[in-house]
Amino acid sequence: MSSRAVRRLMKEPLIEKQAKQIGSEEREEKEQAANLFDLLGGNDASDHDSDQDSSKGAIEEKEENSITKQEPVKKAGAKKKKGKKKGKQAAKAEDMSMKEFEAHLKELDEQLSTPNSAKEDDKKAGRGEALGVVLTEEQQQNRALLMVDAKHLDSESEIKRLFGSAALKEAGGRGNGRRALQQRGLGSRRLALSHPKPTWPPMMASPGVDMRQLAAEDGPDTKQLLDSDKTGGQWFAIEHSARFRTVQLEFLSAVITNDADRIAAIAYQHPYHVDALLQLSEILKQTGGDFGEAGTLVERALYSFEQGFASRFSITNGLGRLDFRRIESRGLFLALFRHMQFMARRGCWRTASEVNKVLLSLDPVQDPYGALLTLDFHAMKSRQYDYVRQFYDSWTWSSVSMLPGWAYSRALAEFMLEKKSGGKSTDLLVEAILVFPTVIPVLCTKANIDIDPVVLTHPYFEERQITAESAMTHMQLLVQLFVERSSALFRTPEVARWLQEGLLLALEQIALGGTCARDITAAPQVVERRQQVESQLCTYVIPERISRHVLVADMDALKAGLPEQVRSATSYAFDPLPPSNDINIYAELVGGMQLNDNLMNMPGGFAPEDFADLDALNDAEPEVVMGLIERMRQLLGTGGGLEDPGTSSDEDAQ
Repeated sequence: MSSRAVRRLMKEPLIEKQAKQIGSEEREEKEQAANLFDLLGGNDASDHDSDQDSSKGAIEEKEENSITKQEPVKKAGAKKKKGKKKGKQAAKAEDMSMKEFEAHLKELDEQLSTPNSAKEDDKKAGRGEALGVVLTEEQQQNRALLMVDAKHLDSESEIKRLFGSAALKEAGGRGNGRRALQQRGLGSRRLALSHPKPTWPPMMASPGVDMRQLAAEDGPDTKQLLDSDKTGGQWFAIEHSARFRTVQLEFLSAVITNDADRIAAIAYQHPYHVDALLQLSEILKQTGGDFGEAGTLVERALYSFEQGFASRFSITNGLGRLDFRRIESRGLFLALFRHMQFMARRGCWRTASEVNKVLLSLDPVQDPYGALLTLDFHAMKSRQYDYVRQFYDSWTWSSVSMLPGWAYSRALAEFMLEKKSGGKSTDLLVEAILVFPTVIPVLCTKANIDIDPVVLTHPYFEERQITAESAMTHMQLLVQLFVERSSALFRTPEVARWLQEGLLLALEQIALGGTCARDITAAPQVVERRQQVESQLCTYVIPERISRHVLVADMDALKAGLPEQVRSATSYAFDPLPPSNDINIYAELVGGMQLNDNLMNMPGGFAPEDFADLDALNDAEPEVVMGLIERMRQLLGTGGGLEDPGTSSDEDAQ
């Protein structure tokens, strides 16, 4: 109950009480006057008492009538009491009534179990108590870095804010089509990630990707996932409906046979089938270069996912987690990564940064798509320098200090906040150079920064480990990813001069370190970080998330530097590099397949008895493939018929 409503309830009794207090004060004055006349008249006290008792009822009745007449005057506040004494008495009564009002208000607050102030609401929201989750101080600190402002997820609003309405109209914005959207079943509720357009196909039923919250009773794997979580988030999983799985079988057969036309036909017949939309979007990108249409397909996939979000799942509060092991859930990770790329391509850097936060919040510890590798870049491009500083100093769920990109971005963010060299930013830059020296030659070359060649050939800036063939070390991949994205940030004259100054200061510390080129006179923590970086990153063991990030980062030159087992594995655009602990309902039903001594974890891996190898599958007759699909339907229990999960009005049988 709001304070205004409580005031309204309490207002009438308070006025009545104030009037009674004023009436009692008037009685006292009248009694005093009566006593004075009695003294003048010579009557004794007993006579006065008897007279007072006899007239008491008449006086009270008269005072009640006078109070009734005074009440509207008191309420309106139009008149004041005569005399200084009466004014003070009225103020005193008013002060007393306010104290009593506050006491009553506090009592009502306790009865209704509502917070006593907005500050308490904020504290409970920060601790997650409003969602039934109590967070530790560390969890609150990290969660605050993942919270998203929904208004910054709309790219068209950002375009309008930056360039005006004319630019939005030229870019083909969605415009005013609310009624048209509702007629197509697309405008039922306001969404955060996707914004449907009137040109989209109609949606007559649920897309078939529904979300549910995970519980320990779901199985030992899920219980282990929940018990090992240190983020305090709420874990969810996406499930495919029976109708969706029916269409999925047709889609998988088209993917395995590399039939792009069939994939396009499936996306046309079933316009909200998420995997078909993601696969077709990548085909358009790689073949025709139609990035606009490819981005629209990804946004349609996000729209399909949002239709099935659980009521307790939120992309903005920083607490929604998604189980990446399940193939049904992995599509949302990929859709967010692709959407982030398209937003950056359009120049909507703030939108890309917010989507980046959403992607990281789904699994902030494992970070299956390497969202941390792009978060600093998008924050810098959107001029969120203070956010970069806060994230680097406060994030504890993973080691940001071990990423070269974040070390240089942190120093650059400080420089942009200072707007001058020689301050804390220079110290941070020197530390970044000493810990990650191999960034300097690559960055200066890419950004066209003039540096003495003697400096670039200094042994301290050379790779510690000789690269074997075309493979790259973990450190080399991280450096190349950072430089490819962020080199443009260092091309301005003032930033280039600042980088040159920091390099000279770093060289002084290196030169004073002794005869060994790798000895430096730096703080102990800098030396310790340098040693830790060399032991962990100067290796050919590439984490799975880094390899997956490279595959989807649209940097073809870096794909050749991935480990051999990743390069030779079959990968599909709608599910690149599934995790080693993959939970795939389709693979469990149809079995696995050995191809070039590598296990195919992707959907569509068939048992050896079905086909000897992939070439035999590609050369198979359509009747053979359709027969295999029919057998898969029987295994899945979906029966015959290909109903559209996005256009059929029938509900799921299960």
